[in-house]
Amino acid sequence: MNGPMRRVALGLFLAFLVLALDVTYWQIIAADRLRAHPQNARAQLARSGRERGQIISSDTVVLAISVPDPSDPRYYVREYPHGQLYAHTVGFSSPLFGDSGLERSQAVVLTSGRDLTVSGIINALIGEDRRARSIQITLNHRLQRTAARALGSRYGALVAIEPTTGRLLALASSPTFDPNFLIGSEAATVWNALGRDPSRPLQNRATGRWLPGDLLPEDVVTGIPSGPDTSSESAFSLALRTAAVATGGQPMSPYVVARVFDRDSQLESETEPIPFAQRLSGEEVATLRDSMDVLEIDSARFGPIRGLGASGTDRDAFDRPRIWFVGFLPLGQPAIAVAVVIESVAASGSRGTGTAEAASIGRAVMVAWLDQQSPLGR
Repeated sequence: MNGPMRRVALGLFLAFLVLALDVTYWQIIAADRLRAHPQNARAQLARSGRERGQIISSDTVVLAISVPDPSDPRYYVREYPHGQLYAHTVGFSSPLFGDSGLERSQAVVLTSGRDLTVSGIINALIGEDRRARSIQITLNHRLQRTAARALGSRYGALVAIEPTTGRLLALASSPTFDPNFLIGSEAATVWNALGRDPSRPLQNRATGRWLPGDLLPEDVVTGIPSGPDTSSESAFSLALRTAAVATGGQPMSPYVVARVFDRDSQLESETEPIPFAQRLSGEEVATLRDSMDVLEIDSARFGPIRGLGASGTDRDAFDRPRIWFVGFLPLGQPAIAVAVVIESVAASGSRGTGTAEAASIGRAVMVAWLDQQSPLGR
């Protein structure tokens, strides 16, 4: 073979080699990433063709539900009856932007295995139960609503936790957004506007995370801060520390998914409270208790109930001013621990007088919680 022919053959060989490597990369190495990409038309079709189970609150209020698409009943549309109230925790399931929050972290549980794909049809033919399951979360609807109303237009967050179990009772972040608008025809416009909004409504201020992503609280718990410096702490970490003080140093692992139910509403699994791996020493608990004042909450149902609370001011990691409040009650048998953080008081439309304002938000949630409970020790 002469020189020119060898060069042509080598060129063809290299071209086929590049083509083979390219095909291998896209079909094998990058296949999962492409398949999961929210703008993949096939992924959008598969997502719309699968029904999702309900997400309900601890007091059985429906927070997320799938309904048949009015334009084509073979497909489903996700709806969020309470709009902004649970946007950061429940999240969204959007054909265009994928999943966030519990909709993402619990997708395997919530999503039906029945769809229009070959595997979905085969599973249905062999009788495998691939129906969507539902989850009940620990958040209390009345408490969540009270927290959101108390925060109002302020930039901040409130976290409430049951110290003796780790159940999260409220996770409120403000400003927020309506996930229903990320599903309709104007989803792209809304998403772009949210991304440009200087108030950062896509940020989950309760946990310090940005959407989209897995927003389960256990993803953000790395330790319990024990020192007096609160700067850069999220409302979530402050609540966890307060719960640890309330229980004498040993907090319970926080959780938000309480139960899983099958399509026939039969209980499939239930979360059991477990101790958190890290605890505070007796000296740390004593120091933190000494920094707190007696807190008295006058509830309509029980009258005055005593606990401990503290409030203060600091600056966040970006050197912006903020105010905070933490507290728990009752003293003898702690039923609720609350943390409130309000950012940049002037910019967030704060109307009160600094730390007293944060304390009033926390107290409002404590009253709402007490008024739902059985008799407590005073």
